[in-house]
Amino acid sequence: MSIELDFVKQLTTTKETKEEADYINKITIKEKYKLLINSPFIFSKNRREYEKLEDKIKLTFSYLCLLKILEDYSDDYEYDKKDIRDKARQIFESAESYKEVLREKNKSKCEYINPYQNLLLGNSSTKVDIIRGYERQIKVINKILELEIPKKDIDPKQIIESYATFLLQKMSFEILMDPIQKRKIDEEILLNFNPNQENLYVKEGINDLSYIEDLDENIYKMTNKFNDIIMFQKIGTLAYGFSFKDTFTLQNYRVKKIYVSLANENEEPAEKEFNIFTCLDISKLTSDQDFTALHADILFSDLNLEIATKCNASYIGEIVKNNNGKYDVYHYQDKLCACKEYKKLLRI
Repeated sequence: MSIELDFVKQLTTTKETKEEADYINKITIKEKYKLLINSPFIFSKNRREYEKLEDKIKLTFSYLCLLKILEDYSDDYEYDKKDIRDKARQIFESAESYKEVLREKNKSKCEYINPYQNLLLGNSSTKVDIIRGYERQIKVINKILELEIPKKDIDPKQIIESYATFLLQKMSFEILMDPIQKRKIDEEILLNFNPNQENLYVKEGINDLSYIEDLDENIYKMTNKFNDIIMFQKIGTLAYGFSFKDTFTLQNYRVKKIYVSLANENEEPAEKEFNIFTCLDISKLTSDQDFTALHADILFSDLNLEIATKCNASYIGEIVKNNNGKYDVYHYQDKLCACKEYKKLLRI
């Protein structure tokens, strides 16, 4: 468990008399740094390696900020504690701001950040791989900051960029260690397409909408790569005029997902239900394992189902083989428009 300490405050806290307590000098700060960096409490053996490295980076960066602020003063010059703390925290804020710059630079595939890329990990990395990868990265940052300590002129750009990189890597690590956030990132990377297809919607051209209830007694079942159970049942068909070749092929399904992978011990797994439109080749789904896996992991992913419900009038698209023999998720404009118009009619 991480120990949350304000190291700027720790480094500038002394046990002097009240009259002297408002001021501090570099000698005292150096002594406090040596004391804290060797603290058996902060860096005890029973803490995880990455937790100790995180605190070493925070402590060393705090120390470097204070040294940089006091570099033009002699070692025994007394400096106002409040002023030095405020200036150090301004440098911390600069690092936080630069972290956002780095995040924008590192965007790839994901709408937020790609945490695997930031930690130089493969997309299929296990929890052990993630911890080891994170430790490798922050060991390098810790070394870079330590090398700045003996320098006569501390490079503010170097320490701010290094600490900002640490903040981004820590954010990436926390995402990948959270099973729900990790699932969202995994699905975004796996999908590699934008499931929000609202730009395909046009108001004209969809006529003679009719919904036919068509309950299939069969309930089909598949398992995704997270070992979650997906069950679906056809409940109807949406027809939308004779000017389209795809008349009567827009199927309405009730989908139920049971999140076995997110269940805690002694708790029932969570469940979600969706009402969606698509076109499924049931015969192939029940005979081709690879084709079934594409549907379980991509078409019926949380990301696709949720965005389809929110933005695409519950149309989730379809798995289509392209000219290269590979499969893509494709959204047909006429089907998306038919679903949008049908949703409008339901509101009337």
